[in-house]
Amino acid sequence: MQRYTSLSRIVLASSLALSLALVSPASATPADSVIPPYENYTGWVYQEGSQYWFDSGIMARSKEIYDPSSNAWYWLDADGTMAHDKDVYQSSNDGKWVRYDSAGHMIKGEDYRYDGWYFFDYTTGAMAKGMKHISSNGGKWVYYDWINGQMAHGEKYVSYDSEHTGWYLFDDSTGAMFHGDTYIRSSGGKWVRYDRATGKMVKGLHYQDGSYYYFDQTTGAMAHGKAWVPEWNDYAWFDNITGRYTGQRGNGSQNSNSGSNSQQGVYYKNCDAVRAAGKAPLYRGQPGYRPELDRDNDGIACEVK
Repeated sequence: MQRYTSLSRIVLASSLALSLALVSPASATPADSVIPPYENYTGWVYQEGSQYWFDSGIMARSKEIYDPSSNAWYWLDADGTMAHDKDVYQSSNDGKWVRYDSAGHMIKGEDYRYDGWYFFDYTTGAMAKGMKHISSNGGKWVYYDWINGQMAHGEKYVSYDSEHTGWYLFDDSTGAMFHGDTYIRSSGGKWVRYDRATGKMVKGLHYQDGSYYYFDQTTGAMAHGKAWVPEWNDYAWFDNITGRYTGQRGNGSQNSNSGSNSQQGVYYKNCDAVRAAGKAPLYRGQPGYRPELDRDNDGIACEVK
């Protein structure tokens, strides 16, 4: 009887171990039970609410695939399941973030989620970052955050490259970049100017519409009344309403905006002479400025190269 009991225990333990090995092997995953309909099959396999893609009989994992039947790109996660409502970083196209919608399709164009707008390239699906012109709202320049790609609204300091470093203003609703003069409440309230071409906040001496204006080098606030102008190394007076330069300097003298070549008796034969004198660049209204030295007629002569 004792021998029978011991033998029974051995058989029972062996059977239990074999059962556990068959039911839950350590390496098993749900995808391991997904089998294509035939060898070398290419296409989707649906199982227990998930979709899997096979390419010549091999399950796609951690890769993007193109399905001609739906004319869409998809991403298959490490377990082989199709990605839904997910952002994925891919190494293709020199590296890019892409997004897949609820149907698993790669998103292209504008997309709203996570409480903000994003844009994905119409060809590659790459998430846009930085300044971009898009066609919505009649066409507009917008800024997509350099880190997370979300469209900016309101005042924004941008610094992802030297060309775009500075303050900008974007519409609170559409995100459209603002150009021109406007009153903003920051820094105690101020009039500022956003460049007509670049949209960047103007700072320092600025010539526009036939007159000079001055904007604080730190806050960008437009000067009204008497202000120190470093570019002129002098005080100057600016209209209390419009901010236009009145022609009056700190000593009360009147200086014409015409840029006469005989202004204050200073004359430079050419820009080499200006640079040799250490006076480049020359601004319209400064001693020695004349239109002949200002080839693009932007009010700045002999720009420093």
